[in-house]
Amino acid sequence: MKKKFMTVALCGLLAFAASGFAAAAEENKTAAAEEAVAQAEMQNEKESQEITLRVAITGHEAGRIYKVTDEEGNVLRADLGKHGGRMLNRHPFMLTAEVAQDEQGEVLKLKKVEYVDPAPLIEKQPEKQGQQVKEETHKADDYRDHAYGHDLSKSHQKRFYQYNMANLSEADLASYKKVDVAAIAKEEAGTKVAFVGSAVRTVEKDKVIRFWGGPVKGGHVEVIMNDAYVPLGQRSTVYGTVQEGGRVSLKRLDSVE
Repeated sequence: MKKKFMTVALCGLLAFAASGFAAAAEENKTAAAEEAVAQAEMQNEKESQEITLRVAITGHEAGRIYKVTDEEGNVLRADLGKHGGRMLNRHPFMLTAEVAQDEQGEVLKLKKVEYVDPAPLIEKQPEKQGQQVKEETHKADDYRDHAYGHDLSKSHQKRFYQYNMANLSEADLASYKKVDVAAIAKEEAGTKVAFVGSAVRTVEKDKVIRFWGGPVKGGHVEVIMNDAYVPLGQRSTVYGTVQEGGRVSLKRLDSVE
């Protein structure tokens, strides 16, 4: 009888222990599921993190990736898509972007941009009279050069714009005659010239840009870009061949000025 009682008690203890183990396993399973859900939510939040900053373009890395600086002076990498070229004048704009990662590190993926063109003021020369004349200003005509929306060509250098479509070596450059922009009109067709000038206007979209020699040297010359592009205002050294009619066909451009 005593033996039978001990057997029943032992069975009861085993059943209780088994039910305890089952409950513990169920609790562990529930905790693991909740942790997985929490990690997934954290991952989704990280992947969809979105920020809005007031920035200005202060450099170009490659392709659609630009360096932008925010109001606190932080330099960030941003993929601006087709909007980069029109904002190279460093005028501030509002950038809403998603924080992502690429092989170079953290990058801001453009989602929305709020950009207002700067309105330049042109001062009128006051009339020379004995009495003081108040200077008046007026807004320039709302005209946008094609260059504002132009995509950058692929540069042959990472640190500055260089387009070397003729694959000229440093030794080859010795055969290019150094001239001022104002003197190019005197050169014969076929002459290889090298000059320093600033891109100031698009003459033919995606084809021809006008360069200015500057306030000291002066003069203008139209350059056949041969699929290259340089932002307006950028001062560069241009190597090319004089064509009939006075234009220069670009062979290499270094924007290191």
